[in-house]
Amino acid sequence: MKKIIILFLVLMFSSISISQSDAASVLRELQNKYNSISDLSVDYMQKADGKVVLSGKIFFKKENKYRIENKNQIIGSDGVSAWNYNTSKKKYVITNYDGESNSIYSINYLVYQLPNECLLSTRSEGNSVVLELKPKTANLDFKKIDLWINSEKLIVKIVLSDLNNNSSEISLNNYRLNQKISDSLFSFNPPEGTKIIDLR
Repeated sequence: MKKIIILFLVLMFSSISISQSDAASVLRELQNKYNSISDLSVDYMQKADGKVVLSGKIFFKKENKYRIENKNQIIGSDGVSAWNYNTSKKKYVITNYDGESNSIYSINYLVYQLPNECLLSTRSEGNSVVLELKPKTANLDFKKIDLWINSEKLIVKIVLSDLNNNSSEISLNNYRLNQKISDSLFSFNPPEGTKIIDLR
């Protein structure tokens, strides 16, 4: 009986070690892919409780430039300042760029920063590999995040499970890579009549 228990423990810890090794390999391939991308655009759709709550387009350019567009909002940064324009309220808020921002829409956060704060594991789902991130500590306010990665090593779906077991899903499709996107896309001149709040 003792030998069976020891064998079980050996097999269990071996499988955990293999799983973590696989996850580290998947993460490395993901990071290598995004290292090779100077800029990208992608369509996104966010769902909560199975219903579409947001859809639009995301633009990203190294280093730290991004723009997120949806029906009511345009959010962006030129790497120095970050801004948020609400199209329906005609309100424009500008702040200093925060490199530590932990937005789920941030490639830098999801691919490079967050994995260091999580336990990683992998599983296969159809044609995708799912990289599962579970917080190591209670400092992060979610239960887990699953990154669905396609054969081209691009994230095609993000599923966040919060501490109350609610989940939200962001689907990413129609990637366009290395288009030489102009820096001007990541700055914004609010239209006349806009209420401007400068918090810098």
